[in-house]
Amino acid sequence: MIVKTSHFMRFLLGMAIASIALSGGMAAHSEEETLKRVQQAKYNFFTGIWELRLNEEIRHVEAAFKNFLPGLDYTLVDEKMRDADRTTLVFRGQGDSKVVVKLKTFGIFTKVGIRIGLTGNQSKSAQLFSYVYRKM
Repeated sequence: MIVKTSHFMRFLLGMAIASIALSGGMAAHSEEETLKRVQQAKYNFFTGIWELRLNEEIRHVEAAFKNFLPGLDYTLVDEKMRDADRTTLVFRGQGDSKVVVKLKTFGIFTKVGIRIGLTGNQSKSAQLFSYVYRKM
């Protein structure tokens, strides 16, 4: 037995799909505006490093971390610059927690890696980046 759908039901289904598509497009557009410079973000559970790619110059990102992490009571204790394309920043925070920020240039992108402590902390790494990113 074949169920026949009326034109009215097809119309309602089409309107529902159209409204979902439009609302999803608006949410994606506002999210795109908010995170227009972030290309990719992921957390590696084996290394404890939270990584992302930014569409920013390495010196701009480096300056942002140096300027804004002290606002969260993190002190810059070590800075290693291997070459013009690689920099490692080491911060110490409350309770002597260690934060390692690695920056590396890939063409027009800057790869940022954040590890907190020995094993890493995904949520805290994301919060630190979010704080610095909002201030940039």
